[in-house]
Amino acid sequence: MNSKPNEMDDILQFCVCANLRKVARVVTQLYDNQLQPTGLKVTQYSMLANIDRHKDISISQLGEIMLLDQTTVTRNLNLLKKSGYVRITKSNHDSRAKKISLTDIGYAKLEEAKPIWYQIQEKVVHDIGTDKYKDLLETLKKLQ
Repeated sequence: MNSKPNEMDDILQFCVCANLRKVARVVTQLYDNQLQPTGLKVTQYSMLANIDRHKDISISQLGEIMLLDQTTVTRNLNLLKKSGYVRITKSNHDSRAKKISLTDIGYAKLEEAKPIWYQIQEKVVHDIGTDKYKDLLETLKKLQ
């Protein structure tokens, strides 16, 4: 491509993917920093919250909900299992499928992290503005 350096800078400056990824990293760091006292990353918090919300969920269902591939879900679940936060058992309906549930320790960890997560949520929504935040979510949903 024979574009001038300034033209390429302009193109990259407006790259939707690069900008969304950059913002996602900033937001992820914000959540991770605030959740640090709990020992959880925001991805782990989200996983625990989804497991709590969808009782006895399968690994593939969790991946679908979180838009993660099975390898990523399994890797993260193994970390949560190692910490004693989740239990992974065979499904009663299909011995090939595994179901995930929170342990008592996992539920306690989720409850410990929840107030921190809510504080971050409120700050981000407040800083963006409720209407702009709702508009942003609606706009992003169109890409799914």
